[in-house]
Amino acid sequence: MGARTPGRRVIGRALRAQARDVGGDLVLLGAAVAALVISLPLAASIPSELADAPAGVRDTLTAPLHTVLATSAAVLAAVYGSFRYTVDRRDGVIAQRLMLLPRWAVLLVRLPTSAIGGAAVALVALLGGHVVLWATMGGIPLDAAAVGATLALGALAGLWGVGIGMIVQAHLVALFVTSLSLGVATLVALFWSAGAASLPLLAFLQTLGFDVTAVGLSTGDQLYGLLPAGLTAGWVLAAVGGGSLAFLSRDVT
Repeated sequence: MGARTPGRRVIGRALRAQARDVGGDLVLLGAAVAALVISLPLAASIPSELADAPAGVRDTLTAPLHTVLATSAAVLAAVYGSFRYTVDRRDGVIAQRLMLLPRWAVLLVRLPTSAIGGAAVALVALLGGHVVLWATMGGIPLDAAAVGATLALGALAGLWGVGIGMIVQAHLVALFVTSLSLGVATLVALFWSAGAASLPLLAFLQTLGFDVTAVGLSTGDQLYGLLPAGLTAGWVLAAVGGGSLAFLSRDVT
């Protein structure tokens, strides 16, 4: 029992240090605002004439919007995860923490906070889109399953982003690499749907039950069973594992 006490104390100190950043997390604020701004025109693109359509018709025609919103939110959540690390590295926050705490503890608390921040960004995008739909056509149902899937997608994207950020390290380069590493799936789907199905973003979406036909993946090329979940786990573990090894072994100053 006593042997575990020092480790618990270290984790507690690391958590308190990370928690102090939450109140002034301008990176999270910026990503949330960007998610809101992107969600508004997407939702507004739904024709207002649908307001007079039967509820079942409205639900069917607006269902792809959930996937489109989630896709945009996932990219921004990944950028948040990446920026949350690269900004702190650039500003010397990481180096200061490592003067007081072991690397493993700093890493251990940064991963879940990146996931939580990513989930928050995705939720803002979802709610922003539904606010517009409510104002223009009386809204569409927002069930617990859709919210849960969106939060999970944001969390996965946040982990993906922090992993890529720790690997790349350079702030602006990480922005490009992180956004491209997820967004490329929708571009590849335009000319190679079968190959795009296994790329990170579309694997995430399929695992969580989103309608991926809305982002260019044909029905015949979708993955089923445990394969999407296995790919998702593999992609996230590769990003987080690679980033963790880089963080534990590289100079961060």
